[in-house]
This record gives sequence, structure tokens and C-alpha cells, in this order.
Amino acid sequence: MFKVLLFSVLALAAREQGAHAHGVATVDVAFDGKNGKIEFHAPASSIYGFEYEAKSAKDKANKEAGLKKFNDKVNDLFQFAAENKCEVKMDYNEVVQKDKHADVNAIFNVTCETAPTGTAVTFGVQKVFTRVKTVKVTVITGETQKSQEIKKSGEQVEL
Repeated sequence: MFKVLLFSVLALAAREQGAHAHGVATVDVAFDGKNGKIEFHAPASSIYGFEYEAKSAKDKANKEAGLKKFNDKVNDLFQFAAENKCEVKMDYNEVVQKDKHADVNAIFNVTCETAPTGTAVTFGVQKVFTRVKTVKVTVITGETQKSQEIKKSGEQVEL
């Protein structure tokens, strides 16, 4: 699990230096054997349609509905190969509000019966969050580290 924790720290440091880009999500996938984590980050406008602080009942409902999709649609967001029998569960999500901008972060725990290294994960982010146009994926498994951009739902990244 040390690799996963180290990866999280490195990914967070890289994101802190990066720009807030509308329509772009970043997803970091790290595995140590059969256990992994997925970290998802995107501007709030890509998740629930706005970035200002929700004050009206309508805005609060839209925000809640957008955030609820992380739990309700987790199997649409990330699909692992059936033979690995992976279970993805949301650990938590949060909205980080900075002035007039807000970002949404979500962390998922992944547990598989067999290590998914050498198989692929299919991404459905754009299907669930239609305002996301590009997903920048970084993967670390065993000795492998790579990055790939996903431009449409259904694209895969090999683990």
C-alpha cells in the first residue's frame, strides 16, 4: 500500500501546480496487487453545472444530484475486466471551494479477487458526467506507470 500512498502524494502535488480546466477531469488509478485506489478530480461545473457556492434550493438539489452519481453510477464510471471480479466503492467525495471556483474530489477503493494487472479498465466518465470532455488518466501498477487521455466513454486503459 506504500506505493498507493506515495502515488497519492505525488499526484496531489502535481495537481496543486496544475490549472483548473473546465471540461477536464483527472483520474489517478493505483494498484498494489489486488487492492487499489482511484482518485477523481474535476471542476464542480463539470459535475453539477456551476462552481459558485450553492445557496438556493435548486442549486443545492443540483449539487446533491451531481455528487450522488459518484455512488449511484460507480459501475458506469469504472468497469474492470469481469474475470478480476473487482468491487469499486466510493470512500468519500468533497467539494473544495476557493473564491468563485470549486473542484470536486472523489476517492474510490477497489478490491479484486485477482490482480487486474495486464487487463484493462473501461472509462464511462463522459457518459455519467456529460460536461466532462477529456479525462486525463494516470495509472500505476507494479512496475508500470503511464498516462493517457480519454476523449469518449467506452475507451480503455490497460493496467
